[in-house]
Amino acid sequence: METYAQRSIRHCIDMIAPFELSDHQEENGQLQFYQFMHSLYREMYQRPEEYMVFPEPYEVYMAKLKKQGVQPKKEKEHVTNARESTLRNTFQQAIQFYATYLYRIGVKSEEIDKKTGALMIRKEDYTEVMEQMNRIHESQYNAGRYEVLVKGGIRVSEIGDIVHIVHGEYPRMMEGIAYLCKAPDSKYKWMNFLRLDFKNAYAPIPTVNDICKTLSARSSEAVRKLENNLSGMSVKVRIKPLRGIVSDFKWKVEYVYKGKNICGFYADNESFMLCIYFNHFQNISEFANLLYEEDHDLYLWFKEQFPERLCKCPNNRRVTFGDESRRICGLSNRAEIVNPDDHDVDKALYVLRKYRNIGSCQ
Repeated sequence: METYAQRSIRHCIDMIAPFELSDHQEENGQLQFYQFMHSLYREMYQRPEEYMVFPEPYEVYMAKLKKQGVQPKKEKEHVTNARESTLRNTFQQAIQFYATYLYRIGVKSEEIDKKTGALMIRKEDYTEVMEQMNRIHESQYNAGRYEVLVKGGIRVSEIGDIVHIVHGEYPRMMEGIAYLCKAPDSKYKWMNFLRLDFKNAYAPIPTVNDICKTLSARSSEAVRKLENNLSGMSVKVRIKPLRGIVSDFKWKVEYVYKGKNICGFYADNESFMLCIYFNHFQNISEFANLLYEEDHDLYLWFKEQFPERLCKCPNNRRVTFGDESRRICGLSNRAEIVNPDDHDVDKALYVLRKYRNIGSCQ
């Protein structure tokens, strides 16, 4: 059976962008780095322990909870499990160790040796990178991780005060690393590196179409319907940058109209959640009453799209659906349509159009 750590590794592969060459560099360096990282993740998935990724502690702990009859975390109760979180973060940091190391040396590098293809970095800067890498969970395994890179073809040598890093099988690979790492600083720079997104590395923002390339056909179709329903409006798109690409990291996209979030989605290759924003909890109750009078079947569907939140935080709010009272998160004030089918998407878009007075369906 697939472990949760393996699922996280698979998620990394799923979130990588399709290979699309940039307009500013020869293909070899970019393609070789793309091939190297794909190979690394595939082999890590098959033999995680060899990459110093240890699935067992997390699996044993979760099995223990299951045996004890401990219920999984209920989001509406905001129950957290610090031990589970630490174990998950530990193996996820181990998975991203290799990308993090390559990114940091790329950012600190001076130039590429034109003859050998080696990445050149000052010795003092390389020492700083190594110190930074020691701050992750279970850094005692870092020596083994560097050995994995050596066995995989990475060669590190010193010539005077300069460290040279090159790959034996992929001699131009460091050009691909340098291209991504020398992109202008932006909130998407790290994300573009993780996703090996050469096409967008120097663009100001990724596009929703780029996101859809990593989603299932069903989710991509839902996004297409959403955007078609917003066409012709002065809508701004906000895409939250990914801080990681292991499991638990999803795309977050928001559509803003007249300064307010009106809808959006959270998505990855396995899940999709469409959100309709109401901006204030009282708006939800008022709109529910309107639907109750005009379309009772739609009203019944509508009220099921607001997950109950039983936390005691000061932002908890109470909304009403007819005679029923429910507590929700007053920070989001949104309908959450999880893994919708075609009928759910159509209903959600009808609600969006009606609430925002957008117009007829497209």
